[in-house]
Amino acid sequence: MDAGLAAVLGALAGSVATIGAALATGWAQRESALITVRSEHRRDRREPRQNAYKEFISIAHRMRNLTAAWAVDVNLTPEIDDTREEAWSQTERTLKQVATDAVLAGPTPVAKAAIELTQSATQLVINLKTYRQCVAEGQGRLVREMRRQLFVSATEFDAALSGFMLIAQSALDDDGSL
Repeated sequence: MDAGLAAVLGALAGSVATIGAALATGWAQRESALITVRSEHRRDRREPRQNAYKEFISIAHRMRNLTAAWAVDVNLTPEIDDTREEAWSQTERTLKQVATDAVLAGPTPVAKAAIELTQSATQLVINLKTYRQCVAEGQGRLVREMRRQLFVSATEFDAALSGFMLIAQSALDDDGSL
């Protein structure tokens, strides 16, 4: 090989190496920028999510407090009056309203848990109203069945609330590294 060809090949090899190094550096910088952007996005989303989750959990706790007596023992029959029934209904409506913020705040597992909790609250109120109607109509067998349904609904609501809180906490703790 003569000196001229060796010089051209050396220059070509140097150019290819320089281009390769430039591409690798550019790719690394791009990835670093993406990581920074993702991190900032997660940080910006955390506070609104936390506020939405906190409000939703607060209303759900109010519902839990109103229904706690029904989840203690299937044989207990706590007193129900119009005021208590209206409090249940109003709390369930409020829960549905704030659920929208929790669902939109995401991510998907939190949204699913919020929907499940809201549906559980609705079922609880439906069972309460049916129970009251059965009591008013003196339908003994149906009263016992609806009391059992109320117990099941109240315990399912309690479990759904606990599940939502754990999933929400996990979503807030997610730093995107997994």
